[in-house]
Amino acid sequence: MLGKIILVLMLFFAPALKAAEIEFAESVPEETVYGSTLAARAAQMWIDMINGAVHTLDFEEFYIADKPGEALGPVIAAVKAAAARGVKVRFIVEKAMMKETSKALPGLTAEKNIEARVINFKKAAGGIQHAKFFIVDGREVYLGSQNFDWRSLSQIHETGARIKSERAARDFGLIFEGDWALAGGAEPKNVFSVKPEKPLNSKNPEAALVRGAGINCRLAFSPSGLIPAGFNAELGELLKLIKGAKKSIHAQVMTYSLFPHGKKTRWEELDRSFRAAGKRGVKVELIFADWAMGGKSDKDIKALSRAKNVSVKISALPPHSGGFIPFARVEHGKYLVFDGEKAMLSTSNWSPDYFTDSRGAALIVEGAAGAAVLEDIFERAWNGPYAGPVDQAKNYKPVKRN
Repeated sequence: MLGKIILVLMLFFAPALKAAEIEFAESVPEETVYGSTLAARAAQMWIDMINGAVHTLDFEEFYIADKPGEALGPVIAAVKAAAARGVKVRFIVEKAMMKETSKALPGLTAEKNIEARVINFKKAAGGIQHAKFFIVDGREVYLGSQNFDWRSLSQIHETGARIKSERAARDFGLIFEGDWALAGGAEPKNVFSVKPEKPLNSKNPEAALVRGAGINCRLAFSPSGLIPAGFNAELGELLKLIKGAKKSIHAQVMTYSLFPHGKKTRWEELDRSFRAAGKRGVKVELIFADWAMGGKSDKDIKALSRAKNVSVKISALPPHSGGFIPFARVEHGKYLVFDGEKAMLSTSNWSPDYFTDSRGAALIVEGAAGAAVLEDIFERAWNGPYAGPVDQAKNYKPVKRN
């Protein structure tokens, strides 16, 4: 009912206000049964968005990885074509991944109108720049789990969204400009000192359309100590959504850990939230990638799967017929669906440092139409041939990644 009311109001005021729109995307690994009919394919969506740029393209990426003849090639060609027609293009990339990025970045920055900066997010906040988004002309944003990597478009299972909203583009733009300044040598305490007007947060959501149906949407970012005033912190929103679930939580993420990277301090906040949901009768179903197994997280993942009303499956994608592909063939999406009515799409894996020390971003939608696409992707994974219950007796071995 709420969705219909929102839709009627947006149509009534259409001459004065263009409704925001959200279109979800999925990267489908070759030779798998995946592929939601409700979602677009990320590679083509990226190209369409880039081809539509008139003034600016701002990319904030973890790293860049290209391979001749693969899926990122047409995307890079579209970026170069945009720059050639006068579009100002900027890239922010993470210092910790420059060994990979340095192979592709010079070919981009050699072009007119393309500029790049390397951010040392460890120096700024203790973690990494792990967000993956780009902004087109200050009018729309792509946010998702996909890195700027050919494998993310054809060899890894990923989720994302195209957000046609000037408010969302403005808020992401503030994050980008702050991180651009950090990458240029600015002090962290100075870059987010100005309070933005009416950020897209839990108090000021935006009405939007998903597949023609009305929903509400808002944003959240990590880390909480390095975002503009008024922006929602990602971890806080995640915990509130889990606490508010009444019937079901369906979620998929690559890795799950109760320990920050390289540290021994145990962090149980998220784990306790899932357990508490199960205790109050919420059916919790979680899919982790096989990359999560084979280490010290195994014990905690197995323990969580034994909690009341909590079920955990481990998904292992089959190898490609062409042979082993390093850092590929994995579940890399990061999303949750609550009661079939709300959903959160994120760039963060589930360990504390992603939320407390690293740059991440999330889209939150409220309304069945917004949740339906991610629910469909989840159901195909949960009931598909690659995911099975975590084996309590199995001694998991680390998956070969490279």
